[in-house]
Amino acid sequence: MLTRRQKGLAVAAAAAIAVLVPLALTEAGLRIAGYEFHPFPVVQFGWPEPGPLQQFYRSDPDVLWVTKDYEQVLDSARHHRPAIVFMGDSCTQFGTYPSLTLELLGRFRPSLGRGIKVGVAGWSVVQGRAQLARDVLPLHPRVVTIYFGWNDHWVALGPPDAEVSRLRLAMWLTDHLRLAQLAGQVRATFASPLAERPNRVDLATYESTLVGMVSAIHEAGAEAVLITAASHHTRGAEPEYLRKRHLRHLEDLVPTHQAYVDATRRAAAESGAVLCDAAAHFAALPAPHAPLFRKDGIHLTEAGDRELASILASRIDEASRHVAY
Repeated sequence: MLTRRQKGLAVAAAAAIAVLVPLALTEAGLRIAGYEFHPFPVVQFGWPEPGPLQQFYRSDPDVLWVTKDYEQVLDSARHHRPAIVFMGDSCTQFGTYPSLTLELLGRFRPSLGRGIKVGVAGWSVVQGRAQLARDVLPLHPRVVTIYFGWNDHWVALGPPDAEVSRLRLAMWLTDHLRLAQLAGQVRATFASPLAERPNRVDLATYESTLVGMVSAIHEAGAEAVLITAASHHTRGAEPEYLRKRHLRHLEDLVPTHQAYVDATRRAAAESGAVLCDAAAHFAALPAPHAPLFRKDGIHLTEAGDRELASILASRIDEASRHVAY
């Protein structure tokens, strides 16, 4: 005769089987049907989308996603100490300004001609802060350049970036279970409209995070250069694609971006970082400016990257003279 404890275990086991078997069958059915949905980062941040995510990036528990060759880049840097580390988002990952800057520096300051770029598309300054502590400062660079200020002011399609760390379990589940992906799609379907959602990184958090990053760099015995994000946007001619899931109102683009540029300037002044005011520099150049920017008005062309490198090299040179190396 079964004891009360044994009966309890039998009931619990039967209940577990009754729940798990249908779930397992549903999971198998979703996989057979080829169903996939990626709430992270598509629903949370809007980019990378499933195609680029699978082809060029991999999940990361601390910074959400990195390039597939990210660890190889860091491993090489650990063996060949870089003088300069270029941090940022897609403007850094896809830009050639880091290599062009190193080329310029190598001509008159050979000791500064070694460096790596660790920018990752779609990142905000919150991901950059985690990257700085975990991956960049252990390399003991002489100068760190920080170039954020785009993804930060896009609308958060989920919680703000600073709160995403608590969603690690959900990220793991959506990486491994189609059922979790289905649940994410259902949540996305009934999510609140853009007008009711916060920015990925609010203005105050953006500024204070930059200040904190510079403080950490200084404490590590290095120097920081903050780069303002130049743009080629004008009121009334904002890129239409940004209306879909990046901005509450398209006309917010220019003033919102300007607010984050100004915050970068304040962060540099407050923290003692060297400022590379690319936004002011590009705005003051003789027209036309279109050849310096890609069609989105955000990313630089090769000519734009060369222009940025020309001013950044001198700012890095200035910053490096404050560091014993």
